[in-house]
Amino acid sequence: MRATPYITASALLGLSLASSVHRHGHQELHNKRHDALFEKNTPQQSQNSTCACTTIWTTFYGEPTLMHPAVQDTATASPAIDARTTIHPITDAPGAHTPTSPPTPIASASTYAPKPAPPAPALLPRAAQQAPPAAHLPLIAGQAEKPSTKLPTSHDLFSMGASVSQWCMTYSPYTSSGNCKATSDIRADVASIASKGFSSIRIYSTDCNGLPSVASAASSHGLNLILGVYISDSGISSARPQIQEIISWAAHNEGRWQAVEMIVVGNEAVFNDFCTAQDLAAFVTEARSAFRAAGYSGPVTTAETVHVLTDHRDTLCPVSDVVAANIHPFFNGQVPAPDAGRFVADQLARLEQDVCPGKEAWNLETGWPKKGDANGKAVPGTSEQAVAILSIRTEAGGRSAFFSFVDDEWKGEGELGVERNFGCGDLFL
Repeated sequence: MRATPYITASALLGLSLASSVHRHGHQELHNKRHDALFEKNTPQQSQNSTCACTTIWTTFYGEPTLMHPAVQDTATASPAIDARTTIHPITDAPGAHTPTSPPTPIASASTYAPKPAPPAPALLPRAAQQAPPAAHLPLIAGQAEKPSTKLPTSHDLFSMGASVSQWCMTYSPYTSSGNCKATSDIRADVASIASKGFSSIRIYSTDCNGLPSVASAASSHGLNLILGVYISDSGISSARPQIQEIISWAAHNEGRWQAVEMIVVGNEAVFNDFCTAQDLAAFVTEARSAFRAAGYSGPVTTAETVHVLTDHRDTLCPVSDVVAANIHPFFNGQVPAPDAGRFVADQLARLEQDVCPGKEAWNLETGWPKKGDANGKAVPGTSEQAVAILSIRTEAGGRSAFFSFVDDEWKGEGELGVERNFGCGDLFL
């Protein structure tokens, strides 16, 4: 592990805040589990047409999902591409969306183009890391003394990425019972994220008044925003109003665009069969055109798993200003906690070199659970989480959004019992 400043202290892994889902009053749907859910390796869904949510194995705010097994070439090779594995691989969901008309033609040209700049820092070499005793977890200092290695973009007002160690935290403005948090609680959460040394915060959608509340708090603390247009199981048509919400927010808040680091249209929408890759590409193009007309000049993209981006590279890469993936080492059963950072760095390198050559790659969701069942070599635990987060921070933290600020107590436990347990904000000082 490359040497990096951190403080060793007693474990502080108790929850100080709760995070959850959204304002609609149907928590029971989200928490309900069926013992036979995975008996035939066929995912099932509980849906509610009034809130655009799908529960059980996929959620409104982008919880880690499971993927097909990865393949190792040799015993010593780097972990294969981000094909998330689990004890029971999930097959395609029944009733996946099939377009009733030919896909909308996709414009491959984009107005976003990174400025010429020196190459990004080389990926760090793998180094052996050992999990510390549970009583001495590495707590991560937010203000690490590292040189700045921001990756330039054409978004003239700032560059994306913080130091090589720390950039972004994901955030959902919800209570553990599924209601919207009060504005005062949101401001306290955002202040805490800023105090831990992050420069950006990612939100997934515009509901629950999250955009003005989070944006206002972020502005007070100098945080940049990664905004989301969420596509649910009800499809693209229900996501379109979010585009106008973002545009209206910016129009009524002069200078707001300069704090928007990236806009992400869809979060694992193809992976979850909420839309086809072709329809997603057309929607990204549509959204970009609307945002450009409203004065936003930064990158517009979508977030998918690496294997989805690989399978649909010819469709999704041309319409993405930057290539963005959710890279969760835990869901690859060949990756132990000490190797989490190298896994993320390898995936980012593959995205830039093989999947979408010429595009900057960003990891928009990554972490490690503190509780649950083992997934092969990937073992949950408090010390394992601390080691994994430190590893990711050391090797790819400047291009990764850590998931999530606190545990998502509203979620079902999931097949491996890990879905609620990714909260990692307390590991950062």
